[in-house]
Amino acid sequence: MRGAADAEGLDGEVPGMPEEFTGPVAYDDRWLWIAVALLVLVVLYYLASWWFTRPRRVRIVAGPPVDVPDARAEHLARIDELVARVQDGRTSARGGHQQLSEIVRSWVATVTTLPARTMALADFRDRAPQELVEAIELMYPPEFAPDVDAAPTFEDAVQRARRLVGSWT
Repeated sequence: MRGAADAEGLDGEVPGMPEEFTGPVAYDDRWLWIAVALLVLVVLYYLASWWFTRPRRVRIVAGPPVDVPDARAEHLARIDELVARVQDGRTSARGGHQQLSEIVRSWVATVTTLPARTMALADFRDRAPQELVEAIELMYPPEFAPDVDAAPTFEDAVQRARRLVGSWT
């Protein structure tokens, strides 16, 4: 069996073919590598698009070893005491929202590793479960805005805080 180099002369002519004809012309290898590189770039583009635009997973926050039933009872008692003070008029509704937020943050800091006492609302939105974010969002405006009427939302905030403390571990 003769090789391709034997079939063609060194000058590219095929033996037995007239001079004006030449053998088949091969494509340059660089076009294959350019096509492969473009294909890889397209795949990388789609992978990067998926990676940077996917929804972030909420991290499961494991808590420190703590006696959860006792901590739950303590925080629920603090909520009940706060409600009684607000209903008696000893604490304003705005002050109630502030103290309720502190109780919820204390509960979260007790049963998880989140630094809830020092987190802002944006931090909660980035790192906390949705139920906690919704409770904090409800308490935030009356807690920090003195011109917001805090009384209408206080009872709803109390219910969410009780639900959060009562069910969240």
